[in-house]
Amino acid sequence: MKPPTDSYTAPDSLAGVRAGIRRCLERAADVAQLDIAAPEVSAWSVQDHLEHLLFSDRSVLDWILNALARPNPVTREESPHEFGVALLARGSIPRGRGPAPDFTLPDGMAPGELQTGFQALRELADGLKPRLAALDTCLHTLPHHVLGHFTPAEWLRFLHLHHRHHEAIIRDILETSRSVAPTA
Repeated sequence: MKPPTDSYTAPDSLAGVRAGIRRCLERAADVAQLDIAAPEVSAWSVQDHLEHLLFSDRSVLDWILNALARPNPVTREESPHEFGVALLARGSIPRGRGPAPDFTLPDGMAPGELQTGFQALRELADGLKPRLAALDTCLHTLPHHVLGHFTPAEWLRFLHLHHRHHEAIIRDILETSRSVAPTA
């Protein structure tokens, strides 16, 4: 199945990733909320979700920049699985316990490290702005552990959706914790 190319654009995806990183920076700056958890919503705390996004984004954005520096292949190297194509086209990641790769699992960073990490991510994402045309035509692929092989443009789309997915979970964690917090 061929991935859709006209249902989203690299500029839209990059704008979404940049907005997601900005929200993560704001959340990381609010140290009081980092330890908040709601096990009925997620096994991870707010900080765990932020760390996961940081590790995922850093890995993918580094790969995208490296892929854009290499000669572009004539044909696409590999393709996403049908479910991967559907997820990108749908524009959202379903809730549930999807397996996260080990290198993206939270490891208890200090709040300052988390903020510094997202600041560095913001710079990586900003570095893609002048490379959007190359990003849209790059045919290198990197496999997602479940969804198949994505090009840089598809990975950028995935990161945008990934941020929206985890931001929604974080909002639910915070809302749930407020509704069960004892009142004075």
